Amino acid sequence: MQNGVRPEDMDKMRDELKDQLRDRLTAAEPGAGSRRYEVLARELRQMILGGALRVGDPLPAERELVDLAGIGRGSVREAIRILESEGLLAPKSPGRKGVSVVQSASDRTVTRQLEFFIGGDSVSNSDLLEARLVIEPALAVMACEHRTDEDIARMREINARIAEIGLTDRGALVRLNLDWHVAMFRASHNDLLVAIATGLTETHHQAKLMESHGSGEHARHMAEAHGKILDAIVARDKVRAERRARKHLQGYANSLARLNPAEFDISRLNPR
Repeated sequence: MQNGVRPEDMDKMRDELKDQLRDRLTAAEPGAGSRRYEVLARELRQMILGGALRVGDPLPAERELVDLAGIGRGSVREAIRILESEGLLAPKSPGRKGVSVVQSASDRTVTRQLEFFIGGDSVSNSDLLEARLVIEPALAVMACEHRTDEDIARMREINARIAEIGLTDRGALVRLNLDWHVAMFRASHNDLLVAIATGLTETHHQAKLMESHGSGEHARHMAEAHGKILDAIVARDKVRAERRARKHLQGYANSLARLNPAEFDISRLNPR
């Protein structure tokens, strides 16, 4: 008996699942330019998001998916790889009898997709920073209301480390800067906005500035700006938290615009 379900009932459920997938694949419209493995990935994705496939459910075996979809084993594996990259399937267990299992979509699923979209040069630096200027000050306001003592302690710990290392380790400084912002996002306790904001910040755009052009002065200003935002969050001063978060990001945007004016529309980043 598995999870309280009798083996014969489990077999019946698997047969029903395969029938449903077969029906979906038969009725599926390929879509312009869609490859057959993309159709399989799309239908499986919809079954997961729609609840037909639940967390912990195994997919049919590869050979069964080959028969159901009418495609080769390589195409089936590509469909599974897509869903694994989206965080909807856990990596396949090793061995000939290993199967892919549905897993819970986490905030990393949203973040990963945003990273793919942004990192693929579909989004300009100006667009990225403009979006952050909308979202991050709003999260600072929410953090004033929802932050916990643990959130405050985490932000203080990270900022103390930033002030301590300065530019002695540029790579660590970049990571700590991102960690501080993510800690501030999490203090809002809005999981969806946290995932979106994290996806916007965890990109190559931010890392390159500090690693290539950062100075001790930049590191000092960063720690000071973080401290002022944190003070406002501790005081639950929403107006000051929003203003400080906006000013911090605006200063970062202005630095980027000065370093590379061809990639940044300063008029958009400094609205009148």
